[in-house]
Amino acid sequence: MLCIIIFVLFLLFFPIGMFSKTYRNLFKKAWICAFKKITLKPCDEDFGSEIKNLIVGKLFFRFPRIAKFLDKTMTFWAILFVVLSVWSLLYTANAGLNLWVYDTCNPTNGESCSLGGESCGLNTEQAPSIIETLSRVPERFKNWQAKEYVSESATYYNPYDTSKSDAVEFIDPGCRFCKKLWGNIKESGFENEHNLTYVVYPIPQKDSNSGYHFPHSYYISSVLESIKLSPPPEITNSNIPNDWRLLDKLFTAQDDKYKTDLQNAINTLYTREEVTLIIHGYLREFGYSDYQIIEIEKLAKSDKVQDSLSKQATIVTDKVKTVKIPTIIFNGKRFDRVVDRETLSK
Repeated sequence: MLCIIIFVLFLLFFPIGMFSKTYRNLFKKAWICAFKKITLKPCDEDFGSEIKNLIVGKLFFRFPRIAKFLDKTMTFWAILFVVLSVWSLLYTANAGLNLWVYDTCNPTNGESCSLGGESCGLNTEQAPSIIETLSRVPERFKNWQAKEYVSESATYYNPYDTSKSDAVEFIDPGCRFCKKLWGNIKESGFENEHNLTYVVYPIPQKDSNSGYHFPHSYYISSVLESIKLSPPPEITNSNIPNDWRLLDKLFTAQDDKYKTDLQNAINTLYTREEVTLIIHGYLREFGYSDYQIIEIEKLAKSDKVQDSLSKQATIVTDKVKTVKIPTIIFNGKRFDRVVDRETLSK
């Protein structure tokens, strides 16, 4: 039994000691012994004793008590070491597979993986099974078409141009990495080179049936949907859709009261009533009358808007199956993270 355990140990660490002549000779002996055991032939028991004496002998003169203890329990420690080594290798392999498939080593909390791209994790309660993860490997080679994941209520940053390729981003208004991605999009001019649209997905709070990771995201998302479905103001000073203009304000404006960026202030400092007043101020700036703003608020609470948000959530969770926000699809590729300006410019 000991020779099989030793063979496994050599197999695990052979790349480390492959340049050692002594190591290679021991590995050869371990392989011969293990092969005999597997084929139900008697093994050279002297090999197991040789390895044990090699280890114990080095300790005997300096730590005789430890040497005697190891001499009696060598098999137990060898088995334990093999189990821990195999578990460690499997854990590392699983994390590597997750990193390749999901762009995060921890699908239940994308933000906890330092190796993953910048993103807000969806904080799912249950990690995908290894079978599900393996089933998604082909997605890494898939030709992603943005138009397949556009919502029914989609608006485009610029008027739709058939000569341009489509792009769709999946965002939460409260996610700071969505704000960072938007900054890269604007700096690279990406929004002018593509037919850019978005799917809004307020991230649910983990272990909660009603709350959201960012406290005002669902309300803001409802207002964005309501703006899409409402008549525009009679007089406007921009050709950009007003839901996009509001998103731009949320991602780029500074808060004078708390001397921080507006998104951070909304997430951490303002009440719902204060957030409502801020949004109403922007709507007036866009040209909406007080009556239109009241109608937008009514529509934001309606079943129609809630149904639209529910359909967009289905796109995110069932079709795209992302575990991270932002996710963006363009030029046949999918990115589950903040994309740098250079990549967006290509």
